[in-house]
Amino acid sequence: MAFCCRKIVLSFVSICLMLILSGCWDSHDINLRTMPIIVGVAKGKSYAYDFTLQIPIPAEKALSIKTISQEANSFSEAVDILRINIENYIDLLDVDMLVFHESVAREGLEAEFNNAIRTRDLPPRALVAITDANMKELFTNTNNAVQADVTTFFKFSNKAAGWTPKTAKIRLWEAYESTKSYTEDVMIPIIRPGRETVLTFPGAAVMTKGKMVARLGSEETMFANIISNRYQGAAIEVLKSANMTILSAKVKWKARITNDGPALDGKLLVKAAITESKGEYSESELIKELESYMTERLNLLTAKLQRYRSDPLGFGNHFRGKLPIEKLKRWRTDYYPKLKVNYKVKVVINNFGNLEQEE
Repeated sequence: MAFCCRKIVLSFVSICLMLILSGCWDSHDINLRTMPIIVGVAKGKSYAYDFTLQIPIPAEKALSIKTISQEANSFSEAVDILRINIENYIDLLDVDMLVFHESVAREGLEAEFNNAIRTRDLPPRALVAITDANMKELFTNTNNAVQADVTTFFKFSNKAAGWTPKTAKIRLWEAYESTKSYTEDVMIPIIRPGRETVLTFPGAAVMTKGKMVARLGSEETMFANIISNRYQGAAIEVLKSANMTILSAKVKWKARITNDGPALDGKLLVKAAITESKGEYSESELIKELESYMTERLNLLTAKLQRYRSDPLGFGNHFRGKLPIEKLKRWRTDYYPKLKVNYKVKVVINNFGNLEQEE
């Protein structure tokens, strides 16, 4: 009896070991993998899309860069074709950035975001960007940067480097979630190849349900980051009386439903430092000027986004507990255009009295 029990236990252990080992049937050695770090998507000539992959190739003395392209009707199809034609296995889990051409973004990216997340072809943490430049020129410019430092785009994803307060930053999973949200859209950074730098950031693309509907300049992008509480770092504002650095900005919201529609009251606290004075002005004069300037820019930005019925600032999220789900589904069309936003800006100057006078 004991012998039979021992035989059963050994058989069970053997089966478990076989199951564990069988889970690695599709593993690939690291030296047999091809790991792209940037994927570009533009319109194709013969097929719907032209996909470009930028791949660093380790060598004994220096890093080389390979750029390969493939036209196809979907990303999965393009990868399958490339996997047949390339000697190594294409591993997409280290992709740092997914770049769409503006012509593709204008037609809509919802299907692309859905496929990327559902098929798990690309990592959800990958950054998403849009370019209005020639894709080949963009990749040529980034080739040199990656060849010098393969961690270039990993550094861009760091909050302390690359992305400034005047640029947007969005990851693939956030872009995907926005296409399913009734009350919030996203901004995607617009990039171009730089002359003296790897990339330049002229602004951001305004998205609605995954479709690009408008553009924001770098200054507008900064104010969008401020009122969505995503402002980090320091940005200089050039005013008539002085140049000021916005050190921090934090806004608190109060939502209410009125007879005329939804309303939002925003109290914005801004801490600033004067970097250069252009004359003899009192602290109250400088504060008033900055408060007036910021209020005006915020009102212009809000009106512009409402015209395009895009809510990348997430105003609709403040009404989730005030409107039933059936009404929230119509937020962009019925309620958002009627939204009244009242900004109250309070500025605190930290270093008044220690000024550099302009000659």
